[in-house]
Amino acid sequence: MASKDRDEPVMLAHESFLKQDYPSALQHLSELEVLVGSNNSNLVKRVQHNKAVVEFYSTDLKDIDKFKKAITQFTGLTFPDVEIKDFNIPFVLYNYAVLLYHSRYYYQCTVILEKLLSSKSIKDVKLHQHIVLLLMEATLCRRTYDKTLDVAKDHGESLLSNNEVCELYERLTSRAQLFLGQKIKLKPDTIENIFIIAQQQYINGDVKEAANTLGQYKTLKFNYDLKSQGEDIWAAINNNLGVIYLSIKKPFLASKYFQHAVKEHFRAMENEDSERLIVCKDRPLYVYNLGLALLATNNSEGAFECLVEAARHYPNNPRIWLRLAECCVKKCCNEEVQQFTVKKLGSGPHTRILLAKEKHEKYSTSGESFAIPSLSLEFAALCLRNAITLLPNQDVPSDITAPLIQAPPGPPINWKQRCELKNATLVLQSYVLLNLQDPLSALLSANELLSQADVSSSHKAWAHIYAAEALINLDRITDAVEHLHPPMIHDLVSVLPYQMRDLIAVSVWAKAAVCHILRGDLVTARKILLQINSPRVLPLQMYLEICTGNIENCHTILRKLRFTNLS
Repeated sequence: MASKDRDEPVMLAHESFLKQDYPSALQHLSELEVLVGSNNSNLVKRVQHNKAVVEFYSTDLKDIDKFKKAITQFTGLTFPDVEIKDFNIPFVLYNYAVLLYHSRYYYQCTVILEKLLSSKSIKDVKLHQHIVLLLMEATLCRRTYDKTLDVAKDHGESLLSNNEVCELYERLTSRAQLFLGQKIKLKPDTIENIFIIAQQQYINGDVKEAANTLGQYKTLKFNYDLKSQGEDIWAAINNNLGVIYLSIKKPFLASKYFQHAVKEHFRAMENEDSERLIVCKDRPLYVYNLGLALLATNNSEGAFECLVEAARHYPNNPRIWLRLAECCVKKCCNEEVQQFTVKKLGSGPHTRILLAKEKHEKYSTSGESFAIPSLSLEFAALCLRNAITLLPNQDVPSDITAPLIQAPPGPPINWKQRCELKNATLVLQSYVLLNLQDPLSALLSANELLSQADVSSSHKAWAHIYAAEALINLDRITDAVEHLHPPMIHDLVSVLPYQMRDLIAVSVWAKAAVCHILRGDLVTARKILLQINSPRVLPLQMYLEICTGNIENCHTILRKLRFTNLS
């Protein structure tokens, strides 16, 4: 069949597609398919691909499964595989990369696009430009910012001369530059530019300027909605303002903005356009940020619910598992300095005074699996095990600031952050295991922390305290005393803030007093406790006074306990 016979349905199909007359476009493509016949398999595949694209557009980009099935059939791949054998179908492979990108398979998307560029099978200039732009976006999402600039340097020259895409190209380049500490040259004349400029100001520490820049959206006219951009502008603005206020330690205000972001996103998802391919379903990100803000406000229940949802979407992020454990600890152990009840039993010479802590239900007694999310110390222990599993031991890299562990939705974790995160996890794990009456496991966690190469003074001090408490519970008093050596603890806490210094000092001296009591040296234990001005040690002082027969001092301590309870 002569090519002239095929030109007419091609042109008519293209015109109908541009007019959004998709039924007519499909009709002309079907005519073209008949004219092509079955002799030219590559041409048939191109026509069928165009029909799949038109059908997808006819559903307003909503029938994603059908389109994905068609594209994978043309490529011969199983989603999300990237082992390409045929590079003679660049348009099909580009659409496959688009599907990978919107399904958040950023690495696979990058691999496909890099293979396309290196194959040199792309003759269409517009397709080449779209591939470059999508590759830049995918590398940004993977936080490989150097790679983004390399792509821009190697393939970006033709984009600058295209007025349709030059602004988008400049924004993608600027996003990579700001994360690499480079200056950006964008004018605050569009809502997209305002977001990028505010982000640079936030990264540079100009928090007030960042908030003011975000506020400039009120002076702009913009078409930024779910259908055109795939994102709700109000959810994005509220989320960014929440991040700003959380960074300056205003968690209550931040939580309000995050709550507004979640509500706006929920409202947007109720829109009929929410099923389109390009829509960003960022609820897990907003909920994660809200969880962090609520945790900072000591709302452990609300934070726990948010972080559980975030963990379902980002199970490989060790930060989330640590924060979940913190929620459990705050809920179960926030009454460490608990109210003491003072009760009288009997009368006259047979009066007995009973001093006890108010007991609250801390552990699950229902027989349910501890793997089911709940605000319990057992679930906290499980979360901490998950976090440690995601922070494996490895050799120190040559560049300790280079990304080491991907942790979406947050930035990657480098070596230094990995050490800090693992140390914090081990400290909390030792504390949780002590509260679960498992001193041997608590001792192992504390010793593992002390064996780490890069440990902060505060973490090391708490590790010594928890190791000593575990050893006391294991009746290894001599070993416990070695962890409470005053000069060693003093050297560790001397560089810490005074609040932390006082807290550690109370814990150390209280543990030292317990060791002397267990050794039978009550006099030395009493001298130590008299130097501590904290309600935490009042029950221990009471025990010593009873043991030494100082009844009058017992009455004084009881009055202090009553006053502590009232205050």
